[in-house]
Amino acid sequence: MSKITRSVLVDVELRLKNAGVPSPRFDAESLIAFSLGIERNRIGLIKDIEDDQYREIEKLVEKRVRRIPLQHILGEQGFRRLVLHVGPGVFIPRPETELLVESTVRYLKDKNQDRNIVVDLCSGSGAIALALASEVGNSDVYAVEKSPEAFQYLTKNLADNEESLSNANSKFIAINADIEEPIQDLENLKIQVDAIVSNPPYIPNKMIPREPEVKDHEPEMALFGGRDGLDLVRVVIKIAQDLLKPGGFIAIEHADVQGSNVEETGVPYLLLESKAFTKVEDRRDLNGLPRYTVGIKI
Repeated sequence: MSKITRSVLVDVELRLKNAGVPSPRFDAESLIAFSLGIERNRIGLIKDIEDDQYREIEKLVEKRVRRIPLQHILGEQGFRRLVLHVGPGVFIPRPETELLVESTVRYLKDKNQDRNIVVDLCSGSGAIALALASEVGNSDVYAVEKSPEAFQYLTKNLADNEESLSNANSKFIAINADIEEPIQDLENLKIQVDAIVSNPPYIPNKMIPREPEVKDHEPEMALFGGRDGLDLVRVVIKIAQDLLKPGGFIAIEHADVQGSNVEETGVPYLLLESKAFTKVEDRRDLNGLPRYTVGIKI
């Protein structure tokens, strides 16, 4: 016996809300749409849900009630113009990171060069690197990721976007390496790179994320950055000093408490302390919180 779609939606939303899911309406619509094989905005066109479809919805809802990330259930996450494969073992790209990409896109397009060289450190799913390679034409983009699990998603996302990269006349170099070790593929890029971008692990080791989706399902390697959370940030800054050409651009994402230019736990402070960057500026995310720092190589 079929069920009225509207009733199923209301029920799923309530269950997710009671489970503490932060966006119960959106998630309910997404799970139902995924089960029905339709776009989320077309749910209102479906009057009834058949029994076999409802059983599939129930399986997905049970997972979300256990606070398994929606993106892991659906197997994908939107990021700017991209739809990326994600799942256990790779960090889920956040909307806030799209702003870091936007700043980098503007910088590169304003330069209006014949060819750009960009390096994305701690690339994860490849979200930042793929967005830049596809949106800024004539670019050589190097994406460095240490985790073998995350690197599998990166290469899968690369394969899905080869056509758009070709259309943009961009070259994408995926590197499975640890940024704390010498990287042979980057050795020949010293003082040649136009932009270095990174969303590194930046949570202090002793801090436990509040959200179950993060605490229980995001890979620790992508979250924790040492005692003060800035171990990998310091590595990124050192690499940028070696690789960026004068006038080159750096953009580093950070926690909302790491935006100070006068405290040692601030990313702007670290860039200024290096004496290698000027025009250091901390920028805010969609919620008005400090989120990423940019600067220009001297």
